[in-house]
Amino acid sequence: MTEQAKKHKRRLGKGLNSLLTKPVEVTPPVTRTDPVLNTGDHGGESPPVTTGAKEDSVVVTEGLIYVPVENVIPNPRQPRQVFDDEALTALADSIKTAGLMQPIMIRKSSEDDIFEIVAGERRWRAAQLAGLVKLPAILKELDDKTSAEWALIENLQREDLNPIDKAEAFDRLVVDFDVTQKEIAGQLGIDRSSVANFLRLNDLEPFAKDAVRDGRLSMGHAKVLLGIPDVTSCKAIARRCATEQWSVRELERQLQRRAKKKSVGAAEQTPAEMLMDNLSEQLGEHLGTQVSISLGKKKGSGKMAISFYTNEQFEGILETFNFKPKS
Repeated sequence: MTEQAKKHKRRLGKGLNSLLTKPVEVTPPVTRTDPVLNTGDHGGESPPVTTGAKEDSVVVTEGLIYVPVENVIPNPRQPRQVFDDEALTALADSIKTAGLMQPIMIRKSSEDDIFEIVAGERRWRAAQLAGLVKLPAILKELDDKTSAEWALIENLQREDLNPIDKAEAFDRLVVDFDVTQKEIAGQLGIDRSSVANFLRLNDLEPFAKDAVRDGRLSMGHAKVLLGIPDVTSCKAIARRCATEQWSVRELERQLQRRAKKKSVGAAEQTPAEMLMDNLSEQLGEHLGTQVSISLGKKKGSGKMAISFYTNEQFEGILETFNFKPKS
């Protein structure tokens, strides 16, 4: 590993890195079972399982186990909110062919014989698609806070979360467990200022949030949008920015023009022209596109122009007007 690669490698919490690098077989030979778990025989090498006999049952507290898929439930604090169907299908196909190469991590839930995922929900979902009955899992005794932290770390280590999922995960750590920004930064190996910037994304209005989550807008766009105090204006501008695919620089230019027009126009425009500009802005916000209304020379006349940038947007405008072309 080069020096540069070492510098960029993320730090992981409390031994998590070593737990994410152990390939395991999908179906081990069965040597010992209880009603829920099969600890299995791992090629003559005993797995790190602590057991205690109580009549005919096996009590597993920590270690590598094989757990029925239906006895596993998702982590309610899972940072990742969106799972790509195509990627899951591809992973399921790989599991069918080569097996599940890494165990998921679980902890006991409040229900008997039910286990909650700490890390590895994508693998669990794919294992179900692949038709696995049991899957390898590392059972850990973790509290809610540590479980939430490890779920976040695992997602950041394996595949970058989108900025909104990351922001919401940070917010849950702060609100639910009183974790400081400094502690989050130290756990993830990033600057505290970066944590603060992500947390600010939680203040975005819902449309802008969704656009950043699904990649229509970047975090750079989000930072600019956070400077718009009016929620309605922010939503309208975010919609135009996403639809017309503005760069961050173009978004900044549009906001500057908007501010200049408001400051200069108020002194130079007639009341009627000011009204038309106001209506243009409101209608543009309603339709999610640019609208221009100008007065004609003849009293009561004028012109209205509605811009569209994709076929889908054009169809959406027609639907807003409840207009259906005759076939």
